[in-house]
Amino acid sequence: MDYDNSDIATVYDKARALAPEVLRQWLDLLSSRVNPGVVSLILDLGCGTGRFTEPLAEHFAARVIGIDPSKKMLNEARRKLTSDRVSFERASAQALPISSNSVDMVFMSMVYHHFSDTATVATECRRVLRDGGYLFIRNSTREADFAYRHFFPAIQPIVESELPTRVDVRSTFEIAGFTAVAHEIVRQIVASSWSQFVQKSSLRADSFLARLSDEEFGAGMTELRAHAARAPMTEPVVEEVDLFVFTKESCR
Repeated sequence: MDYDNSDIATVYDKARALAPEVLRQWLDLLSSRVNPGVVSLILDLGCGTGRFTEPLAEHFAARVIGIDPSKKMLNEARRKLTSDRVSFERASAQALPISSNSVDMVFMSMVYHHFSDTATVATECRRVLRDGGYLFIRNSTREADFAYRHFFPAIQPIVESELPTRVDVRSTFEIAGFTAVAHEIVRQIVASSWSQFVQKSSLRADSFLARLSDEEFGAGMTELRAHAARAPMTEPVVEEVDLFVFTKESCR
C-alpha cells in the first residue's frame, strides 16, 4: 500500500499506539534473544511513524536507523523525535542505503506483508547484517488470530493473498542464507477495552481496512460496535502476532 496516497500517517499513532506495557513486552522479547551489550547499530526496517525506533534506541542504548519508503510516515516520525541516537532515511527495503556487514540487528514490525519482493529484501538484510547479527520479524501471518478477521469478513481475501504463512517467512529467509533461531506466537493487548478498540478501528489506519469499500467498512464497524456493547467494560482486546528470529552465522 502507498501510504503517501492516503491520510493514514496523520492518525496512525493514535490508531495503532501500543501501551507502554505492550511495548515493554516486545522489547524484553528481543533482548531475551540477543545480548544488548553487543548491539550498537540497529536497522528499523519499515519504521513507519517510528513506533519502535526510539524505544529500540533507548532500550539497547544503540544507534538506530529507521528506513521507510513513505515521506508522510517519516515526517510524522521526525516530528516527534527526541533521541540523538536515531536517524531516519527514505528508501526502499530492496535497496538499502547501508554499508555491508555494518548492522548488529535488523528489526521489522508489521511490514513484511507490504514487500513486493521478499526474496530481495531478505538478501539485502543479510548483506547489511554483520556475521552473528540477528534479524527479528514481528508480523501477522495467515494463521494468526486477530479481531478484524471476526468483524470485517471482506478483508479475508486480502489476508489470504497478502499475509504470509509461517512457512513462507521461514523459507524466504533460510533460502537467503539465514538460520532460523526461534518462532513465537505472541499474544498482545491492542486495546484496554472493546470500546477503545472501536475508537481505534474507526480511524481506519489499518492498511487492510483502508482498502475496503465504505459499505464493507461500515458493516464491519456496525458488528464491532454491537460486540463492544455486549462485552464486559474492562475486557481487553487481544491478538496474536508472530515473532520470527533469525541469525546470520559467521562465514567460514
